[in-house]
Amino acid sequence: MSMKLKLPFELKDIKRGEFSYLTKRKLSNKEGEETGELFIWRKTGEEEHNYILKCPYCEEEQEGVTIFTRRPYRIRCSKCNKSILIRKIKDEGKKKK
Repeated sequence: MSMKLKLPFELKDIKRGEFSYLTKRKLSNKEGEETGELFIWRKTGEEEHNYILKCPYCEEEQEGVTIFTRRPYRIRCSKCNKSILIRKIKDEGKKKK
């Protein structure tokens, strides 16, 4: 399955210091298959995070804005209502072992 979520900006055009948070992650469903994808970004000086999500459970594509108050971050799918955990990158390696 090909995942092709499109950011509203080109990664190559990002200037140093423009974003305080930017991540792209593949997301697994409960069977461990990578069926979802997530982009999250926050521009420097802004409180809100923007995201584009392909839910790993129902495969619905959606976008939105949220304010994360604590880690680990979670985003809820607006279609299937599943809460999707966004693990810290350093914890991803531990999960796969």
